[in-house]
Amino acid sequence: MKLSISFSLLFLAFFFPILGFGQENKATLEAVEYLKQNPKSPKDYLVSKFKNYPIVLLGEDHAVKENLDFVKSLIPELYQAGVYNLCMEFGAFEKQKELDELLNSEKFDERKAKDMFFYYNVGWAYKEYFDIYKAVWEFNKTLKSDAKKFRIVNLSYQYRWENFKGGARTPENMKAVFNLGTPDQFRTEIIKKEIIDKNEKALIYMGHVHVFTKYKMPILKVNNDDFCDYDEGMVGNRLYRLMPDKVFNIMFHTPMFSKTQYNPAYVSPANGELENALQKLNYPQIGFDLINTPVGKLKDNSFFSFCHPDFKMEDFFDGYIFLKPFKDLTGCTYDDDFFSGKDWNYIENNFPDPDWRKPKNLEDYKTEIKKYINIKDRYRDVIQTSVPDVSSGKIIRINQFPSKYVSSRNVDIWLPENFNPNKKYAVLYMHDGQMLFDPKINWNNSEWKVDENYTELSKKIKLKDCIIVGLWNTGATRHSEYFPQKAFESLSKELQNQTLEKYFLGKVQSDNYLKFIVEEVKPFIDKNYPTLKDRENTFIAGSSMGGLISMYAICEYPEVFGGAACLSTHWVGITDLSDDEIPSAFENYLKQKLPNPKTHKIHFDFGTEGLDSRYEKHQNKVDLIMTEKGFNKNNWTTRKFESADHSENSWSKRLSIPLEFLLKK
Repeated sequence: MKLSISFSLLFLAFFFPILGFGQENKATLEAVEYLKQNPKSPKDYLVSKFKNYPIVLLGEDHAVKENLDFVKSLIPELYQAGVYNLCMEFGAFEKQKELDELLNSEKFDERKAKDMFFYYNVGWAYKEYFDIYKAVWEFNKTLKSDAKKFRIVNLSYQYRWENFKGGARTPENMKAVFNLGTPDQFRTEIIKKEIIDKNEKALIYMGHVHVFTKYKMPILKVNNDDFCDYDEGMVGNRLYRLMPDKVFNIMFHTPMFSKTQYNPAYVSPANGELENALQKLNYPQIGFDLINTPVGKLKDNSFFSFCHPDFKMEDFFDGYIFLKPFKDLTGCTYDDDFFSGKDWNYIENNFPDPDWRKPKNLEDYKTEIKKYINIKDRYRDVIQTSVPDVSSGKIIRINQFPSKYVSSRNVDIWLPENFNPNKKYAVLYMHDGQMLFDPKINWNNSEWKVDENYTELSKKIKLKDCIIVGLWNTGATRHSEYFPQKAFESLSKELQNQTLEKYFLGKVQSDNYLKFIVEEVKPFIDKNYPTLKDRENTFIAGSSMGGLISMYAICEYPEVFGGAACLSTHWVGITDLSDDEIPSAFENYLKQKLPNPKTHKIHFDFGTEGLDSRYEKHQNKVDLIMTEKGFNKNNWTTRKFESADHSENSWSKRLSIPLEFLLKK
């Protein structure tokens, strides 16, 4: 539905420096310039590394289709560069002789290929891994009979999970499972025997943590003075110690584990600035160095920065390959034939990690396997922080805008079509910023269609030229930031105490949230963009709780905001409560604090379905107050939308109405 629109490089190069962006944004723009000046395709980039390094390690996050398709496509280029070996984590060395025979046979035996993967891991039912075997077989068929053949070397062995006796993971338990030695010790010995001792070159393809070289995986150690210890046993660590000048590691574009490991589980590399930089270049497929480059200087605050002060991307990997943004990546193809003729009892005794994965039957196990390749779900934490695609205009992302009042959060700045830095623009501030522009990155796959609505309406009627600022909510603090604080403080102590911990994490902080907008975001926008700073050209809008905080903003800061759009205003305040104490508190607040109707405009609306069906009786009382305070059709509107529910889809369908009401010239 949407097209990706990037900044013109001229705009990036000249406009932003003049506007004096902060240090983090300056680093991103330097990264953009470096990438622009070094546009190397991923294939050319990776293969070029073999000129100086006989061993190149490539790290993946498992079962991402684009990564495997890329590796498959590399085989002819590797061969031309004198690289005849692809060493893969995904296969058992006990089957190496069979694999060598398969890759040089007259006919490719797909059943045998799948059975070899089954022997390695009874759940590895992902077609693209088998396809690499077939691609090598097809390539070897093109070579002359006496030519050296391309080879896949299996680096793992068959782990004996049937020997795991349950309970805690102890050295005894693990020795029984990994009976041929620790996996990365075994893998390193295979690489030494099959590649290094034969003086050959190889691409080593593994999960990204296994290809760490200089980087050491942190471990919390409570009794160490700095609370830190490090795992230096990865394959890459071992190879680096063995031959430090002969190995180079590259990472596919991969989400980083978060420091919390939950909510979110993943974060975007370089605190989102890496994708931010690539978005500005329209997401090119590109390979690039991290060591001693502006991209490598981007700071990262993921789990991997744990115990590594001032951690930067160059501290992690030597190089990087970007194929697609997270929101466009897809999972591997599940192959049900993988399990043909296989016995469930054998699978049940041998599937990996039985201490935390307990499928009841084969169908249950298949469901788990399919769930893993649902990338939209697996990567949802980083997809939701992606820079939105828009069909018109341009998005500028300020990652984790800092604040002394509230938690930092992303701020998305939408510049309309034909944005001209020599013109002056009104500004509309909108809450729930992650829901405004792009359904592909949202948890519910819907959006407000802000860019489409404004652009289409501006072609029909004369609107003020307007910049739209999307203020993200943080999820956990949304309710406490959007609930009008002075109204809350007027509630009975009993109700305050009853709701404070359950709904507001111990405090209501909407006054601080408004300070964040008025004292931090607005000055930043006014300093860095050509805005009309006055009240008549500053507006605020939101829906549901966002409608409440928009109403509160224009009342608390009548000198700042000249108009507010409050869609599906959540007059009940707390959905679980059904009495009228909270709605009455809002009504009493409005009686005291409504701004001057001669200088302000306010739009209210509501639907009739779902949660919206609870609003009409409260909106009717608010309407009486609006009339009493002198508001009329010139400066106030309330609209009822039959059959409209409480959703972004409903708000997007009627957004043009408040836009016209607030912004019409």
